[in-house]
Amino acid sequence: MIRFFALLLAAVCLSGCDSSALFDSLVPKEESKIAQDVVAKVAARDFAAIDAAMDPAQRPPNLQEALEKMAVMVPAGTPKSVKVVGTNTMRSSAATTYHLTYEYEYPSGWLVAAVLLERRDDKLLLQGINFVPRTQSLESENSFTFAGKGPLHYVVLVLAVAIPLFVIYALVLCFRTRFAKRKWLWVLFVGVGLMQFNFNWASGAWNVQPVSFVLLGLGVVKSGPVAPWVVTLGVPFGAIIFLIRRRELQRLAAEAAESSEAAKVAPAPLPQPPQ
Repeated sequence: MIRFFALLLAAVCLSGCDSSALFDSLVPKEESKIAQDVVAKVAARDFAAIDAAMDPAQRPPNLQEALEKMAVMVPAGTPKSVKVVGTNTMRSSAATTYHLTYEYEYPSGWLVAAVLLERRDDKLLLQGINFVPRTQSLESENSFTFAGKGPLHYVVLVLAVAIPLFVIYALVLCFRTRFAKRKWLWVLFVGVGLMQFNFNWASGAWNVQPVSFVLLGLGVVKSGPVAPWVVTLGVPFGAIIFLIRRRELQRLAAEAAESSEAAKVAPAPLPQPPQ
């Protein structure tokens, strides 16, 4: 069983190795080209083309002024690279909405551009655009580093190592302990951490999900190539309760075994003579 859990952990780690390829497969290629063309038109100040592509129901009265402000945010020069850093496709019976986010690297800085498109009746309409200038890349900002981290980061890191080791230790004892009945329920109970604590390593933001569970009390997620690492910790209630009750469970198993042995060696009752 120790080998099984080691292989399971290895499989979880390897499943994240090809996350970039999985992310790329989720990007709608045709809509992505159109969204990048929208960004290029704003940078070139081709506001008439943007106005023509805009959904009339979503066109703001100050569209020209808003586009001028966005064009000013674009750094000078030609982009050195363009990355898709966010994609979300929502389908309904009436329309399909595409929310695409790009990171543009320029010689003097970075620009994050979000484009919202909607396909309705085989016609693709522009719903909105948003530009955010940045001083560093999202990959650099969200990288796993200890630079500038506070005490909470180190506490989370220690718990991320200690909790799964503690759960595995309790699981080994659970497998080696004799039970009177329902041993598999104890294995399930010990093997998960209940109540999740989610910690964003880049920003330090955190939240708690009271009704949830995580295998071995630990989860590490990176939802995209430039997304931040999120560490999930589960409280090992099952492992703690098992270690507290282990002696009692052993005693109950021993009593059940003694009762079974006593029943086996007890002499059978002699038949009664006929009256």
